[in-house]
Amino acid sequence: MPGRFLAEHGQVILLDKPFSFVKMAPIKLNRLQTMRSAKVLLAVAAFCGLNIAALAQIQLQPLWTLAPGDRPYLTTDNTQRGMDYNPVTGHLLLANRAGGLSVAILDATTGADLGALNLGTGIITGGTFTGNMLGVANDGAIYLGNLTLNSTTTPFKLYRWANESATPTLAFEGDPSAGIALGGNNSKRFGDTFDVRGAGTDTQVLLAARGGGDAAVLVTGDGANFVGYGIATDAGASASDNSSNIGLGVAFGEGNTFWGTALGRSLRHIGVDVGVSPFAGTTVGNFTDAEGVPLNVTLIGVDTSLGLLAGVELVTGPDKVHLFDISSGTPVLLDTKTLTVDNANLNGVGAVAFGGDKLFVLDCNNGVHAYQLVPEPSTYVLIGLGVGALWLVRQRKR
Repeated sequence: MPGRFLAEHGQVILLDKPFSFVKMAPIKLNRLQTMRSAKVLLAVAAFCGLNIAALAQIQLQPLWTLAPGDRPYLTTDNTQRGMDYNPVTGHLLLANRAGGLSVAILDATTGADLGALNLGTGIITGGTFTGNMLGVANDGAIYLGNLTLNSTTTPFKLYRWANESATPTLAFEGDPSAGIALGGNNSKRFGDTFDVRGAGTDTQVLLAARGGGDAAVLVTGDGANFVGYGIATDAGASASDNSSNIGLGVAFGEGNTFWGTALGRSLRHIGVDVGVSPFAGTTVGNFTDAEGVPLNVTLIGVDTSLGLLAGVELVTGPDKVHLFDISSGTPVLLDTKTLTVDNANLNGVGAVAFGGDKLFVLDCNNGVHAYQLVPEPSTYVLIGLGVGALWLVRQRKR
């Protein structure tokens, strides 16, 4: 079993576990650094006896939108489901099956078309859909998965581009759950949702089965070829559950955890015990309407470095994007925006991706929506209070 690494606060600790590398997305822009500073200063202010109840918050500011029809690769026929942000180039990658498989490259700041990935010849083959979901590692390597209804008879395939100029290679082919007996119908259907974290030999790909409530993680020893480990979770309603509680939206959390959900199901935070393969996944947090998380939040993305989770709620009328603070382990709603396009997403598919100080939403049949993550005005007032608290501490010591 290849050694893995846990990155925390800039330190690197060797762990002999394949599910333990924390994705730390690079944050370069001052506004988000200001957000973190505000929270630190609030803690100092509280220590000094200042009664400050409100925490600094982030809001969503619409940046740009591409509606169906604005580009040939944005349609209303359920053929755009995978998307992610490339932290190396600052580009957005979008998988499309309309008119044949393609992977578009967009400018993340403006939405401008920048071309497409080279698919090679005869490399990407097989599956119900030859290409479906897409993810990008911290080193800019791009991963595209197919969709298979049964990975024991039609293998799940993962393809890898070393960068946006490369041709793809086959990184994995087979049953991601490593042949374990996952329960329920559709328990071997993989490719509806996945997430990527890490870089190089620390890259990991998380997948959830469409039925049975189980998942899998792909890891690599050389950065190019992957092996799979099954994760048997408690997120299945029953042995015959046809649509998993986590089968349409998964995202890595901190350490050995991940978040998962599906249409009409609660949002779950699942801890993974990597002591014995297949791994055991246990729900450590279960959030519904009662906790402020609508049941129809189906597509999710997580930024662990900011402690944020974003989810798309599928509703009658234009769908909604919710932004939650998950730094305490319990989602706290920060902001909600309504999409400007109103088409039904009956399959409950798409993608949500954080990138720097931006959030990107691909709501299938509704195009791509980009938002700026903006600290609300009160944040700067709180920073002033925090600075004042630091000044008071220094004065008392004189």
